[in-house]
Amino acid sequence: MKKFILTILLINIIQPALAFEDYMIVSNSIVKSVTVQNKNIIEAQPVFTISNEKKIIILTPLAEGKTDIIINTIDGEKVLNVKITDKKTFIKPAEGFEYFQMDNPPDVIEIPEPPVPDMKGGK
Repeated sequence: MKKFILTILLINIIQPALAFEDYMIVSNSIVKSVTVQNKNIIEAQPVFTISNEKKIIILTPLAEGKTDIIINTIDGEKVLNVKITDKKTFIKPAEGFEYFQMDNPPDVIEIPEPPVPDMKGGK
């Protein structure tokens, strides 16, 4: 009986954490830095790879609550208001940003064509 009660308690503690949604934010301009007002609620990490234009930020909710994310871009500072609940992540729309769930990407994704290699070899 003790094991059964312990199992039920563990499921109830872990279950809300599984409902959090990771998001990807794509900026229209290059991201220089990202600061989270309350780091206990959400983690925001810019993704800088060799092939991208430094415009992607990954949001990982950590706990329920409200916080702001301050994003410094080459066009200036922007603030995103974020609210995390156990069932949904709410991001207030801001000009110059698009965002979507990592588990549910948008229906239409444009994949750029690869560059055509120059076949004119020689001298």
